[in-house]
Amino acid sequence: MIWKELEVSVNNEAKDAVINILMDLDSSGVKIDELENNRITITSYHSSDIDLDTLLPGLKSKIGNLSEYGLNPGEIKVTTSDNNDDAWSHEWEKYYEVTKITRYLTVVPKWKAYQPTNSDEIILKMNPGKAFGTGLHPTTILCLQALEMYIRGQEEVLDVGTGTAILSIAAKKMGAGKTYAFDNDDNAIVSSKENIELNDLSNEIVIKKNSLLDNISRNVDLIVANMLPEAIFPLIPQAFNNLKENGVFIISGIIDEKLTDTINKLKTNHFTIKQTFALKNWRGIVAIKEV
Repeated sequence: MIWKELEVSVNNEAKDAVINILMDLDSSGVKIDELENNRITITSYHSSDIDLDTLLPGLKSKIGNLSEYGLNPGEIKVTTSDNNDDAWSHEWEKYYEVTKITRYLTVVPKWKAYQPTNSDEIILKMNPGKAFGTGLHPTTILCLQALEMYIRGQEEVLDVGTGTAILSIAAKKMGAGKTYAFDNDDNAIVSSKENIELNDLSNEIVIKKNSLLDNISRNVDLIVANMLPEAIFPLIPQAFNNLKENGVFIISGIIDEKLTDTINKLKTNHFTIKQTFALKNWRGIVAIKEV
């Protein structure tokens, strides 16, 4: 099959945001190559019937606008070419290994054999799919660690921007009650359903296509969201309206430079900051709805 390659060279700190932009352009997958001076090239693969040349001006504009959210993409270089080699589709598998998140929580790629090391270990069997390209991200790890700390049992949970549904699956296996996973991306919905089935939770987690919490009205115990600040900010008042009093709001996807702005936005919307987490240059926050 002939694919079209779209190569984007930017600063490493913009990697996740650029991948999100490429997914919105119907990317069928990405791979990452690290360059010198903290630069990377993201190669995105697209169906041959997509006219990439007409998309380039809008793509460059969206990447340039990332600076408004505290991300510096640096010099933006974009090229296109044809590729008839399908080997790339399994290239990303080499980035994924069995990953112990905590003593009790382990993420296992579906193609890896793994035996639990203790009887209390929770195994998350995952197929990352094309929504990812470079292994388990620090922001996902921060959310998983926070869930382990705040899930006590039978909480009703909303997972916003679920991606692969890893956070919903983890919450449910930790003992959560009703769990709902939302995402506005068709690829994410497909990936979520597959991973939920891999973990035998098809009857336990509700997956729905939805933008943030638009038109959602519930009264839940915990909301978790692993997204970039441009999505987190409009979600904050929605989360407040969907949480019970003393409900827990776990968020990540925040770069260090945006931590203060995010905390201030939470406080403005009547949240109390309970805890912050850090891994590399990424931050996570646990906030409590206190009325």
